[in-house]
Amino acid sequence: MEPCDRCLRNNRTCRIPPPRPLGRKPGAVGRYKGLEKAYRKMQAELKKAGTGLIPIEEHSEIHHILSGVQNTRIEEDSGVARTCNERTMDDGYAFSHSVDDNIHGSPRRTEQGQEVPATNFVPNAPYGIQDPISNPLALLADASETAQVMNMSYVPMNTCSTTEGGKGHGQSIGEERIGRYLLRRPRHVSLNLQLTKDQLETGLDMLFDSTPQLSQYQDYFRRHEQRPPRDTGPDLDPVDLGLISMEEATELFAIYFQRLHPINGILDPHLHTSAYVRSHSALLFTWILALTAQFDHDSAIIARRLLLHGDKLSRHVHTSGYKSVEIVQGYYISLLSATPAKTLSEERSWLYTMYAVGVAMELGLDQGASLPPQYLSTNHDAVADNLEHLQRVARNRERTWLRILLWERANSAAYGRSNAFPETQLTQSVETWWMHPLADQTDKYTCAFILLRRHLAALQLELRRQAGLSQSNPRWVAELIDVTLGPWCRMWLQDPYPLPPSERLSQFFLYYVYLHNRLWTLSFALHASLIAGRQVDAIREDCFNAALHSCEVAVRDLEAIGEPLYCMLAPTWAMISYATILTLKLYPHIHGAHAGSEIELLALLAQVAMQLQKAGATPSHRLGIAALLAQHLLLILRAKAAGIRDMVEIIDEPLCRSSNNSVFGTSRDPDARAISSLSPLVSSYDPILSAATLEPDSVTTLFREIFGPGFDEIS
Repeated sequence: MEPCDRCLRNNRTCRIPPPRPLGRKPGAVGRYKGLEKAYRKMQAELKKAGTGLIPIEEHSEIHHILSGVQNTRIEEDSGVARTCNERTMDDGYAFSHSVDDNIHGSPRRTEQGQEVPATNFVPNAPYGIQDPISNPLALLADASETAQVMNMSYVPMNTCSTTEGGKGHGQSIGEERIGRYLLRRPRHVSLNLQLTKDQLETGLDMLFDSTPQLSQYQDYFRRHEQRPPRDTGPDLDPVDLGLISMEEATELFAIYFQRLHPINGILDPHLHTSAYVRSHSALLFTWILALTAQFDHDSAIIARRLLLHGDKLSRHVHTSGYKSVEIVQGYYISLLSATPAKTLSEERSWLYTMYAVGVAMELGLDQGASLPPQYLSTNHDAVADNLEHLQRVARNRERTWLRILLWERANSAAYGRSNAFPETQLTQSVETWWMHPLADQTDKYTCAFILLRRHLAALQLELRRQAGLSQSNPRWVAELIDVTLGPWCRMWLQDPYPLPPSERLSQFFLYYVYLHNRLWTLSFALHASLIAGRQVDAIREDCFNAALHSCEVAVRDLEAIGEPLYCMLAPTWAMISYATILTLKLYPHIHGAHAGSEIELLALLAQVAMQLQKAGATPSHRLGIAALLAQHLLLILRAKAAGIRDMVEIIDEPLCRSSNNSVFGTSRDPDARAISSLSPLVSSYDPILSAATLEPDSVTTLFREIFGPGFDEIS
């Protein structure tokens, strides 16, 4: 048989899987067996028949039998829970599943009396395991579930008569309607309601009406006792689809944890093996392979196929509504370093970010959680034998929330949205979270990022508060930033070169994040000072120096270290580009707008663009966001350089030499600036960086989408 057109295009053999007949596989059994199966079948039959069609004596007897079965099941589950709670690790660490300990974050103690930070554990629980008193929907769901159980076991007493209208059993007592009768009794408590007695009587009559009521959404809040569906299977798995072999996937996983994991830091190398990830999520499995293949020189053919499959999976998972911890991790990895869309209007990064954050919150990753009831099942003993595995799964959930929170906060700041930092039990105790015995080395930097984000959120509030006040020190913004972030710098920033190679890359990346957030905070302060019209020159100069330093550090490190730094995250490349444009916009206000005076700056920025181009296009089959930004930067810089060349050719050479110290110098003398501003050959107008002359689909729109709507005002 000849291969299909798709396999011919991809130059591979055509593998057609054998047909799968519909229905249950031979030898498969149902979910419930024995007494539990009979118990559920009796419940279903009682629900279909209704209590009104069964004599009271028989109903009472059936209810007694069901209660006995249910009590037996509860005792068995309690025994399993007790057994699990008493298990300890070989090194003496007790892994407690106590609800109170996990909710309040109290530490556990070993047999030697040492405290261990509490680790919460819920594997893909669909609901947060917290007291629902502060959760409106959870409170309603729990009450509805209890009411359904009570209604099934309720045995009505035949003390009320049926009304002549035939409205049902329990509608009246004697000759009086039951609502009016109950309201006339002197024992009820009056709440001084502003409702008429007729309204109250109607409400009571409706409650005691025994006419069968049709409920279309009775199972709306019912929790699934089986695990939710996963994005796995032969239709989604890249190995089953023939896109990659399992041997190649295992090799790419090893490359991922060696090169990309020190930057991404969301996975656990001991937990996320290729087989484990493949069995849990095709989205995460595909994006790990696709991202790694982009940075591997020998995987050009595989990278293209996996990238297309990853894009399809991202849309499919979002449309199908799959929810799991691995889904959140898959979107995180796909967003950080993936190839950008063809146009900005086609970008779905913000959509996927919001979906990943929503799934994480629905799974309760941001909450303290304990072992859910569905995990205390008959197969729990096999899992509980390895308490180290349970702790790794627990830390996997916590690490996922911290990382997706960092990504969401960075995106919100870049788009000019609120910078309020959501404090949870986990973020409040993050200082010691990375000291756990099972912590990965990247957990240390996850904690550093969280603490930096908390400092920045407090700093933003303080800057907004002081922006409208009169300040005697023109450098107050830079000093406030350095004082606020100083303790963090002394705690977390260190010389990266003495560190091991795997940790050195994380330290470089941490320093870049610090530099860019400091620059970003200064730019916000500059925007506020422009609105208030106070101390603009000093803040503008500090902002320019910070942007210039960021560009210089980027060129130095990218040229010295090279390819290991090319896997830095997309926001890092965007902030380097932001620093480049910011220096161009602020340069005329700092050193004057003289043709040719910014030659040294243009040389530096050209080096930035060249390094970004190399970082985004290495290996040759890869096109990252850094290369896209570099192309736009080169377009701007070349247009700027062409304008300078034309201007220099017009200016008289002797005049240029005679006025070298006054016109083309970098003197900050006010008289020199005044003379320069009156020169007919000098203009502060810049057609390249003027927002009024750029079209909506130009590079300014790109940077406004990346850095927020306030980008144009920073000038």
